[in-house]
Amino acid sequence: MHLIKNFSKNRQMIRVFGIALVLMLFGLGSFLFWGSKKQVWFCDEIYTYGSANGFEQDWPAAYVDEWMTGKDVEAFFSADWDVLALNEVTVRLYNDHVPLYFWLFRIISFLFFRGSGSIWIGLSINLFFYLFFLEIVYFLFLKLTKSPVPSGMAAFFTVIFNRLIIEQATTLRMYMMLLWAQMLLLLAGMWVLNSIWKNKLSPFSFIGLYLISVIGFLTHYDFWVFYAITAALFCLWLLFLVYKKRGKMFWRSKEFGCVLIWCIDFALALFSTILLFPYCRWNLNRGKGQIALYSLMDFSSEKIKQIIWGYERLSRSIFGENMPVAAGLLLIFGCIIGGGILLYRKKEKKLLTGYVLTMLVAQSYQIVVCFTLPDAWEERYLWGEFTLVMLCMAWGGILLLNCIFDKIKDSRYRRISILLTSIILSVCILAGEFSIIDDGRGVAYLFQEEKDVKVLEAHKDIPWVIYGPTGGVYSYYDWLIPQKICFLTENDTDEDRWAIQELQDESSFILYSFEEYYPHALELFEQELGEKLEGNFLFRSTNLSIYLIQKR
Repeated sequence: MHLIKNFSKNRQMIRVFGIALVLMLFGLGSFLFWGSKKQVWFCDEIYTYGSANGFEQDWPAAYVDEWMTGKDVEAFFSADWDVLALNEVTVRLYNDHVPLYFWLFRIISFLFFRGSGSIWIGLSINLFFYLFFLEIVYFLFLKLTKSPVPSGMAAFFTVIFNRLIIEQATTLRMYMMLLWAQMLLLLAGMWVLNSIWKNKLSPFSFIGLYLISVIGFLTHYDFWVFYAITAALFCLWLLFLVYKKRGKMFWRSKEFGCVLIWCIDFALALFSTILLFPYCRWNLNRGKGQIALYSLMDFSSEKIKQIIWGYERLSRSIFGENMPVAAGLLLIFGCIIGGGILLYRKKEKKLLTGYVLTMLVAQSYQIVVCFTLPDAWEERYLWGEFTLVMLCMAWGGILLLNCIFDKIKDSRYRRISILLTSIILSVCILAGEFSIIDDGRGVAYLFQEEKDVKVLEAHKDIPWVIYGPTGGVYSYYDWLIPQKICFLTENDTDEDRWAIQELQDESSFILYSFEEYYPHALELFEQELGEKLEGNFLFRSTNLSIYLIQKR
């Protein structure tokens, strides 16, 4: 009998870790597939290179009227110095983001991509946090459901084959890392609660909370908001429970002591963050913090629109643009509320507490972020919260389905019902995600559909000219491609005219320009080259138009 139990236990462990390995391989394959489609065109992604490696030289467009190569442009994106120079990254981020992601970006560039501006610098960082998050989600569902197969399916559909996660994983910013930190913070809070319930409060739980807090504080300023909401709700919950139990003597309880330790933990984490990145004080006092505080005091009707927009994007981020928003929200919160009611009826107090606190944190964070949004309403600020809501919806859905299946008394019919339901749900979710992802066209910041990089690479042997304002930094990654490239001002200076003479022996060249500058640019080139020119519009690269200019 003992051998049979051991065999059964070992077989279960093999199944658990086998599914974890399969998920890891599927996650890796999915990441590599979408990563291979990645283009760098979003301005913030260009700023990632600029923040991590750009201190080594000026922006390429600063070298006007000089003929360069794509390698000269790539030098701005790459690490070329013989020293790591993390302090240079820190200084460059004054009045900007917190530095951890950019430190990692610099380290990976320096150690593995020296002299290269490869997209895989950022993607390799994201891959680590993506796979880490995937396994966290799987084992979390496993703890909740006690069954590896539905846990693996839930992890697959919420993390691997899911547009919302693909967006976070393929954007060359810190959003995948931020989601990972937010999830770990919630789990650390649950660990503290569980330790109190078991009367086994360990200092290791607060050490873990401290480390996660510092990592999160150094990842994104939005984590500061998330942390404040999480800490406030968890601590208020503890104080409510102990006051209910002990009345005015609540301050003598271990729960009250836990709240005090959490406050000390927060102070230590904040002090460590300031020590590692002193410039965050400027951003909190006079930079981003001041902007957020000013917005928080604005109670205009526009704020209501922003909150409504947040819920609209919540539905569309999970179910796509074709699902009616009302139906999407009904399905999301129907699953969540239904799952909560079932936990309440089963008297699963610990699970219900974690479930409710997670949703309170997520919804409070969403409302605060939407209420303080700047002029640009950007969904990426809410990606992490949307993911947490999606995970809660998935668990609520599993609870509701299990409740339905438990009502089927015949075990054979129950197994058949579970199998058929699983197949139907899987097919529907796959079909829905295929439609939402749309071969990458539905994924934010993956690539710019109207731009054909293969066409640009086919013209890399002829000169490229960037005329007039460069329109921010949206097209900078294109300019790693050519063998000859020159930036000209719109002022038609003597230096500009001298640079144009380099095109005398060329039969064609590529021109980047705003549309309103194009007629004058063509006239200038004809005048300086003494030739009639014909321009053929190729496509747009974000806000700049691309033309193939040929001599007649």
